[in-house]
Amino acid sequence: MNYFFLIMLTIQAALGAYLGWRFRWAFGAALPPWLMAWYVFWPVVALVVMSFPLVHFFSRRLGVELPPWLFFATAVLYGALIVGFTTVFFADVLGLIARRLSFLQTACAYVRQHPHHFGFLVLGIIALQMAWGVYRAYAPRETHYSPIIHKPLKNNATQLRIVQLSDLHISRYSSVALIQEMVSRVNRLQPDIIVFTGDIIDNSVKPYFDQEMPRILSELKSRYGVYAIMSNHDYYGESPKLNIDAYARSNMRVLRDEALYLEEPGITLIGRDDWILDTRQLPPGVLLDAPGSRASLAALTAHADPTTPWILLDHQPRQIDEAIAQKIDLQFSGHTHNGQFFPINFIVKFLYKKPWGLLTEETYSLIVTCGFGTWGPPLRFPGYAEIVVANVLFQSSHP
Repeated sequence: MNYFFLIMLTIQAALGAYLGWRFRWAFGAALPPWLMAWYVFWPVVALVVMSFPLVHFFSRRLGVELPPWLFFATAVLYGALIVGFTTVFFADVLGLIARRLSFLQTACAYVRQHPHHFGFLVLGIIALQMAWGVYRAYAPRETHYSPIIHKPLKNNATQLRIVQLSDLHISRYSSVALIQEMVSRVNRLQPDIIVFTGDIIDNSVKPYFDQEMPRILSELKSRYGVYAIMSNHDYYGESPKLNIDAYARSNMRVLRDEALYLEEPGITLIGRDDWILDTRQLPPGVLLDAPGSRASLAALTAHADPTTPWILLDHQPRQIDEAIAQKIDLQFSGHTHNGQFFPINFIVKFLYKKPWGLLTEETYSLIVTCGFGTWGPPLRFPGYAEIVVANVLFQSSHP
């Protein structure tokens, strides 16, 4: 287990301890004494807090086949842990302020005498946030952009419609109906090109086949093909080879550190392997099926025709300065989920120059999608499940 997951488990344990402490304060007098005994209460709290990683551990490491509803339920609990911590912490801060305001002393006295009433209010607020987040995770939208590339297309064409899909995170509790809806909506858009910018499969390739995703995703239709790139989650499963085979069976062309010239539209599509290859964040024993690092963008563009539009697919929106230096015209990325839900959306704003949306600098444009699926908790707020529609305009730089 690498340091990232150890840190995440430590944080998770700390959040659980804080919530357990506040729960005892609110409901300790209202619940049976045997349940509040420390040797009962705290093991129950630990089991609830660690249920999500425990389910994944038993499933992946021990090969135990667990029902999809259990994965979904523990994922929801994991989300409730984070949402609950934020809500309870905010309520505690308000309580500290209220105790210093003389006109709120009556209310503060009531809360001290009836803490379970306040506890139920906080639980209700948490439940509303969870319900809203689950709804938004299953209510996809289309986000439209019109980036400009200052190079001409062949045959005097001026526009290409590129549909970007990313971060489906197909797992045991993915909604097949939602993926089918996605395919139908994309086909109605009549795209010229469809690009998947990573994290199609969450961890294991087995649910991808069990849910007949090769058949469902192979129904996607576009004029010039469907293309995909590798991402960090492609290296978290059994083997990248298995994922690539799954994508090939879905009629996707996987670009692994490759610059591909598309003859008919006259564009160069560049697909980079994931940034994680250059780090030490991979789980121990992972089967790389790739060099120890990904190719530089300079190496990928060395033999590409600079007069053609260069469109880059790179899962993580990092190394933007490198893309600008190499004269990339348009880049599609995902990975961030735009934080997926509060308060993580604020964290990603510090981690990435552009965690979501369209960034334009000189002749370079970057589109970062918040993705269609979810990782872990099936929640999204203030974001939403997203299909990106890029109506790319091509203009000659010479009058």
